Amino acid sequence: MTFRTAAAIAATSVAFSGTVVAGTSVAAAPASTSPSNDPSSAGLTTLVYDVPDCEGCTVQLANVRLPEGAEQPIVWQSKVKQVEDGEVRFMVSPRRTWGMSMTIRAPWEGQTGYVTTVVQRYRGQAVGDRVSFKQARRAGVASSCWAGTRGDEVRTKVVVRKVMVDGVRKKVAGTLAFTRVTQDWHEPMRRAYGGVLGTQDADICHD
Repeated sequence: MTFRTAAAIAATSVAFSGTVVAGTSVAAAPASTSPSNDPSSAGLTTLVYDVPDCEGCTVQLANVRLPEGAEQPIVWQSKVKQVEDGEVRFMVSPRRTWGMSMTIRAPWEGQTGYVTTVVQRYRGQAVGDRVSFKQARRAGVASSCWAGTRGDEVRTKVVVRKVMVDGVRKKVAGTLAFTRVTQDWHEPMRRAYGGVLGTQDADICHD
């Protein structure tokens, strides 16, 4: 189930091509035992993403929950941040990480009609498995929902590659993005096309 946010609609004003559906997967990475020295960060988790192949790319985190009996989901989104010197970092409440998804935009992308979501786990992969580009490209089902963390800091490597995808009108440059190491994840698993997950909506993740 997905819920379209105003930010997502503004970001993808063109019609969804139907070639990539909203991906959801949750992954937990090892937590650092070193607490932050910044008093203002008490109770927050630092998420560091190493993105060596996408300098200038923009990244946003989201957490969407649909409480039992509720008609509308609760939507949280981070600020959009740019990859600089091969990394991007966020400071968030640990509770936001449980069911968190991550979107990424690359400078080379054409009119895809969707926003690329980072895959946390491909079907058939176990938590901790290292994923190659070849494996990702062959994958047909994936999750973008991370299971989250209670740690003070988590560092995750994200692989980003320029690939050709079915765009709104023709084949265009798109983005394949996945965590190098398979993360602990949440449902749902969704259809991926050549390993690519994309969304026009904010993904609702669940256990």
